[in-house]
Amino acid sequence: MTASTRLPYLATAALSGLLFGAGLYVSQMVDPLKVLRFLDFTAIPSGGWDPSLAFVIVPAIAVMFVAVRIGRHRNAPVFASEFNEPEFHHIDAPLVLGAALFGIGWGMSGICPGPAIALIAFWPPDLLVFLVAMFIGSYAGALVIPSGHDRRLALAR
Repeated sequence: MTASTRLPYLATAALSGLLFGAGLYVSQMVDPLKVLRFLDFTAIPSGGWDPSLAFVIVPAIAVMFVAVRIGRHRNAPVFASEFNEPEFHHIDAPLVLGAALFGIGWGMSGICPGPAIALIAFWPPDLLVFLVAMFIGSYAGALVIPSGHDRRLALAR
């Protein structure tokens, strides 16, 4: 990245982060109880299920769908020389296990990593416990599952 594109890139990243954080706050995704009420499908018969976060998720998927389609017609992003595509394109055991662990953690706490970072601005009780556990889990996952070049070699065997 050249010096002339660095400032616009950082400004765009900062604006995107602020917009994302504000969206998390306005949609109440930073409220663990709101998230847990959305995830509790067993409460549907009693009327205790809160479907309102679907109004956050569905438009987010639609916006991302359109953005990806537009991006596919470009040679490169505005502030980078190439797109960063996912390295792996198949569903494997580490992906499924990681998704299951992520879902269990999200269901237990009601906090997702994105909102957890946004919650730092408000520093609610026990957030530090969640953040430390999240970072330890991420570090442990990196030790258990090799990444990048090492993982490609392991999968090729």
